Amino acid sequence: MADEITFSALSSSGGRISAVLSALVRQQLYDATDLRSVMSLIPWSAVGSDKMEITLDAVPGAYTAASSETSGGTAVANSAYTTSKFSLQVARYARAYQVTDLFGITGGPIDIDRVVNKLVEGAGLTMTNLLCNLFNSLSNSVGTSGVDLDVDTIYDALFQLNTSNASGPYTAVLQAQQMNDFRQSLRGETGAIQFREATAETLQARGPGYQGDFLGIRFYQSDSVAKINTNADYSGAMFVDGCFAYTMAPVRALQSYIPEDNILVDAGEVLVEMDRDADNAMSKCIANMYPAVVEVEDARGVEIVSDV
Repeated sequence: MADEITFSALSSSGGRISAVLSALVRQQLYDATDLRSVMSLIPWSAVGSDKMEITLDAVPGAYTAASSETSGGTAVANSAYTTSKFSLQVARYARAYQVTDLFGITGGPIDIDRVVNKLVEGAGLTMTNLLCNLFNSLSNSVGTSGVDLDVDTIYDALFQLNTSNASGPYTAVLQAQQMNDFRQSLRGETGAIQFREATAETLQARGPGYQGDFLGIRFYQSDSVAKINTNADYSGAMFVDGCFAYTMAPVRALQSYIPEDNILVDAGEVLVEMDRDADNAMSKCIANMYPAVVEVEDARGVEIVSDV
């Protein structure tokens, strides 16, 4: 059911005002992590289909020694040039806020711009959710069910990637509890290699959710990290560029048949429009987007499992 902006019964001690203020405060306490920057963007190019197929080049190989006699060389054995493919299939994701007429009459003016901004910001959270849901599908995994995350597990994840020749830069995405357990385990570490906490400058460059750097690994924290094993563990991940990719089908083509006055925001990949439901005395702000997030190369990532 869509979120509805309305009001319920309030106490006689001014509860309605405090409820509204509490709602305003809660708006600022949400996970704003947008992990699109750590995935490969594949521009949408399909026509007449909801699926796009991408070809990956063959992995380079070393040359073999070959004869170079003056009387004539030996023919070099042919090597197969093997490519692989992956596909991205977009699907609709949407969110709506309903504003009742009763609330508009009794609750004061509604700032539609704020509602629209929250809908647009939700696009980044949606992409983060889709990415984090893929971590449990990675073939390689480190950590132990029911055991807190520690620095040794991070070293194990890094080793797994190095064994697969997956060179950095490295990115780790962890749930808040995982991040806290990792920081706790670092308290006993000494030496030159220490966790470098995020600064105002690095947050500006890498976005909300960025926590800091350790061993060249960029750490992000997100509540979107899924629970697994009957909600007993978290499924985080460490990966390198090229492990995951995303696309977002543009929504501008929809403008040809949507009344112009209904469109509040056209952000290229996100369309927000207003719809009037007079029968139920309410208006709706509705956002639509059509993304896809996929795992591209399994060897470029490793799941990090630890206790909730």
